[in-house]
Amino acid sequence: MRYALTIKGRVQNAGYRNLIERVAKVKRLKGYVFNDYDGTVKLVCDGTKDKIGEFIDSINIHEEEIFVEDILKDELDTAYPIPEKFARIETDAIEDISRKLDIGNEQLKLHSNLLKDMDGKLDKLDKLDKLDSIEKGQNKMVSILERNTGLLEKIANK
Repeated sequence: MRYALTIKGRVQNAGYRNLIERVAKVKRLKGYVFNDYDGTVKLVCDGTKDKIGEFIDSINIHEEEIFVEDILKDELDTAYPIPEKFARIETDAIEDISRKLDIGNEQLKLHSNLLKDMDGKLDKLDKLDKLDSIEKGQNKMVSILERNTGLLEKIANK
């Protein structure tokens, strides 16, 4: 069986095509996947009816980054050739690549700021560790003094 699928929802710029490609290869489907300019992900897949049903169930994701709203399925004539191994077709225009780079840069800035915040918190923890060390030293001194109180009283009385 061969089907054309159109997947609607929050399905671009989230690694969804990679996921589709991995799942299709595991299921040993033939075909290809690509991002379309209308914001959908489209693919053609070829395999047994059961495997395609399992495949569709596996890619029907409802998570924060990837959220599939609808999967439209049309049966195709098998006369047209498709790749033996499932593959991703790159359709990204230069504008789309630039947009993705901008998103990546924003993520890097966010993570950089988070790392700086964590570094500041680690510095505070280092200071607390130093205070702990001082407290341990003081406790050791108190312990020594307590053990030698009798000796100190003898010295004071002489």
